Amino acid sequence: MNAPMSTPIANPDVYARTGLPETGLRNYWYPVLAGWRLGKKPKAVKILNEDIVLFRDAGKIHALQDRCPHRGAQLSQGSCMYPGSGTLTCPYHGWTFSGETGGCVAKLMEGPETVIPPGTGVKTYPVKEHLGVIWLFVGDMEAVPLSDDQPECLAEDKEWHGFSTWRTYHCNWRVLKDNLCHDLHAPFLHRNAPELILQPVFPHAVQLAAEPTSDGRGIGYRARGGINKADYPGLGQFPPARESWYRRLKPTGRGKDIDPTKSPAVVKYGYLHRQSSLLPGITLIGRPSGNYFMCRWVVPIDEKTTLFYTFSRYRRQGAVATMLQKLQWIFWLSWTHDWLFSDQDKRVLEKVKTQRETLSRTDAGVSAWRRFVAEHARRPPSSDHQAAHRAAAE
Repeated sequence: MNAPMSTPIANPDVYARTGLPETGLRNYWYPVLAGWRLGKKPKAVKILNEDIVLFRDAGKIHALQDRCPHRGAQLSQGSCMYPGSGTLTCPYHGWTFSGETGGCVAKLMEGPETVIPPGTGVKTYPVKEHLGVIWLFVGDMEAVPLSDDQPECLAEDKEWHGFSTWRTYHCNWRVLKDNLCHDLHAPFLHRNAPELILQPVFPHAVQLAAEPTSDGRGIGYRARGGINKADYPGLGQFPPARESWYRRLKPTGRGKDIDPTKSPAVVKYGYLHRQSSLLPGITLIGRPSGNYFMCRWVVPIDEKTTLFYTFSRYRRQGAVATMLQKLQWIFWLSWTHDWLFSDQDKRVLEKVKTQRETLSRTDAGVSAWRRFVAEHARRPPSSDHQAAHRAAAE
């Protein structure tokens, strides 16, 4: 007797019904490359499944589609043959393109008298350099100001200073961003992380609330209650006694929610959430002092690859404090968090399969983020909306 056949699933990807696109949210700015990595030679980058070439000429950065319309060669293999002209020349037949307009300005193998048909060229991308990082706007609408897509600690360079690191994850951007939505994996996965060895890890079994941030740009999280240890029938204690020696230490700011009546973050600076998720894929984690934020930016490369940028931002408090903050980051945070702590996530996330999931209490933050993106992600104005806007203006 033949076994009954299961009903085929039209789309096994659990994200298909969430509205989160596989290759990332368009119409936003993203960090793509450390500025020092772009020298005299063009540099190929990929973001939201689009191949882009960056090049620097006469102190200005340009971004073009990384494909020559002539025979499909990669422009990133070419060169700035005419320094100061703001142009990039294809390595195959010498077609040369303007970094400003993307238009073809010369076909070097056809002579200077060659007529170039209008529209011959490549796509251009808005690009800026800020905080020593190159940022790209990829989308279907006019670019918004870069500061519109950055938290205050990144946009306001005069009041903040800091450092940035980046890593490549071999997983879809949605998997990585869900991991940062306060899904309460930290009390388990990170319970023995070197960064936390001298601090109590977060309590587990907390009550998590997710609510829109005051500026409407994302979701803020509040964790209440929780337990530090418990006995599970038939199993024993969690965390196991052999792992819980360091929990005898007094609680610190790590993992604690911001006290709305006492924390300087709220009273002095008006920050209401210790952790929040912001569009297009930002996780902002702060301290109760309001003087430090970790901004973690998920940058989709393609369906299976994600660039993960981490910005550690300190409020400027004088020369001595700045020096101590630099030392703390260089000799402690840069490797205990940006590498060792994140490695625990990376090992798990790169093996996650998104065909099936069973959400539970710990996933309240994930569900809230998915709903927020589906409802509030930036989209270009529709043609009807644009026509109505022009009519109103007239």
